Amino acid sequence: MIKKLIPMGLLLMVVMCLPIHKAFAQEKIALVSLQRALNEVEEGKKIKETLKTEYETKKKKIDAMKLELETLSKDLDKQQMVLSGEALQTKRKVLQEKFIDLQNKAALFEKELKTKESENAQRILTTLRDIVIKISTGEGYTLVIENSTETVLFSKNAQDITPQVIAAYNKK
Repeated sequence: MIKKLIPMGLLLMVVMCLPIHKAFAQEKIALVSLQRALNEVEEGKKIKETLKTEYETKKKKIDAMKLELETLSKDLDKQQMVLSGEALQTKRKVLQEKFIDLQNKAALFEKELKTKESENAQRILTTLRDIVIKISTGEGYTLVIENSTETVLFSKNAQDITPQVIAAYNKK
């Protein structure tokens, strides 16, 4: 009895798996790297260059403030012996205020740049996602996998549509 059930069970499993195999055979899969697209679209490159220029400008301002602070600190060290207690306290207070101002400005500059970068990236990514959907529906893909972190190492049937997405974005 058991000898008859084993082949029947195997036959039943094979028959049940056939429709599943056929269903997967009809899938059309695409891969897209939105991170690569973000870095390679023309608008992304321009924004990156603009932010780099802005960073350099702000860095020069911060460096000038640091230099001023170092000069004041050296002057204070040199004058420490000849200044009265009250004058020394006043100069130390000014130095401390300038140091705090430097820290605040540096943090503000960094926050502004990160905010601009994030807002621009989000805007571009939203458009890229719309383009991915348009390409996917137009070409009949049934599944699109985002592969920026290269989680898919190999796929026999998947098509990388990243170049198409970049080209479509640059045309818009």
